[in-house]
Amino acid sequence: MDVDTNGGDDIHVGHTDVVVPRRRASRVRDAARAEVLVRYARLMRIGRPVVCLPSRAELSGRMPRRQGQGSDGKIIYPDRDSAEAAARELEQLGSRALRAYMCSRSRHGHFHLTTDFVAERSRAALATRIPRQRSA
Repeated sequence: MDVDTNGGDDIHVGHTDVVVPRRRASRVRDAARAEVLVRYARLMRIGRPVVCLPSRAELSGRMPRRQGQGSDGKIIYPDRDSAEAAARELEQLGSRALRAYMCSRSRHGHFHLTTDFVAERSRAALATRIPRQRSA
């Protein structure tokens, strides 16, 4: 997939009309991450990733919030397989260990990614157990 960043505000992916904005909604930092999002995330018609936001009833207080505020603005993946595939690719690009979870706000079962602290701890423990070569 061809990615063109041409120094502007948006990232243009491939020969299609898919555009991932750099600054506003998606918070994509580089072209490789944008490419992963375009491949796996649920996209709007204009090519931006769809983010999870509270309903009007949740915002007005008529209905209790289903999730804490830390989950607002997370990218929506249509199914667990897409979320897990995106997580593996993002980890290869240098992100923290990620895991997929089903959003409790979703009516039809969309997924998000969150930091997998268990995997992070096991990575750190593994690094301390690997013997290092002593210098003479």
